[in-house]
Amino acid sequence: MALFTNLFASQPFKALYVIGSLFFNASRLPLWILKYAFVRQHPTWTFKQAVTLRVFRAFIDVQSTIRSQPALPLTPGKEGDQFVIIKRKDEDKDKFKGPMLANAQTVQPTDIGGVWYPAPLTAAEVEKRDDLLVILHFHGGAYVIGDGRIEYSGPIARTLLENTPATHVLLPSYRLSKLPPGPDSNPFPAALQDALTSYLYLIDELNIPASKIALGGDSAGGNCAIALLRYIAEFGTKIGVPQPSAALLWSPWLNPTNPDTSFEYNNPNFPSDYIPASFLTWGVAALAGQNPPLSGPSVIASNPYANALEYGFKTPVPLWVNMGGTEVLCEDGRKWAEMMKGEGNEVVFDVEDSVCHDVLLVAPIVGMTEGVGRMAKRAGEWLKGVRK
Repeated sequence: MALFTNLFASQPFKALYVIGSLFFNASRLPLWILKYAFVRQHPTWTFKQAVTLRVFRAFIDVQSTIRSQPALPLTPGKEGDQFVIIKRKDEDKDKFKGPMLANAQTVQPTDIGGVWYPAPLTAAEVEKRDDLLVILHFHGGAYVIGDGRIEYSGPIARTLLENTPATHVLLPSYRLSKLPPGPDSNPFPAALQDALTSYLYLIDELNIPASKIALGGDSAGGNCAIALLRYIAEFGTKIGVPQPSAALLWSPWLNPTNPDTSFEYNNPNFPSDYIPASFLTWGVAALAGQNPPLSGPSVIASNPYANALEYGFKTPVPLWVNMGGTEVLCEDGRKWAEMMKGEGNEVVFDVEDSVCHDVLLVAPIVGMTEGVGRMAKRAGEWLKGVRK
């Protein structure tokens, strides 16, 4: 069965599948147009939003089946001076403990790329900026797609810079998990290692006070930010790593270890979201380093650094949790926020009623920029308040 699931990820079957999908989805487009001319997934959506979201879901389904992933070169590209190489330092070796070494034979800290918005910071500039606030943001993409570069993550950075007190945003291009599993497939905890490397770059290399850093993450990046918060809460004092000032979590994917996608089809928000089951299946298997299909929870399902949904923890960091009211993960976000409040944490749970999953990332694609603007403004006001 594993052989079959890998079939469309290799040529010539990949090309044949893409061509077939183009014809298949083109044949369905008139039906979607006719349907959404009269009935839409959400009563406030426009016809264009309704059709676009349905087409986008079909696109993500094809991408997930052929497992199309971006390259992550350590070269500037069109980002120019905004691009930096975030180096793993030998002197930081002892700061990677416990869950960071969960797959130590094949997964070790390494250098990664990152993009600064609107421009890079230097240690000299840090000393001069009284108003400095850096958001270290981890992008979404089910741990299998995406990067910190302008084409993919530029809209995230612009939204944060325009609506929050952040003066700078750093978006690392953490390693993406791949299938089939192998020596270079980057399963858990590769992304978490890269998250810590990025945080150490800010506090040690640039000498940015932790009080002037906020963590952020959307979807899988939200899961990664939560894992880093947990790690600092558990090991920070021992390894000399201070807590950030706040965390902004946008549609966090709280349990990327569960391959059972039946919850999607049984979810009342399934018609109003763009996440196909194939995308979740790909991400769950790749993150765990297992070939799909998985017959049960992945091998990291009991690891609280992967499965945040079922494992709370105490942190002094104030948490902002935003979910889209029409996304399939909305109730997971609500459940997690309540659990974290029960642990004694400062948590604000915020819902933007008429938007889909991870609209911070996909708003320009699905035409929901007004919704993302409203929720980002609320997040900005909250961030100002908790940092007084």
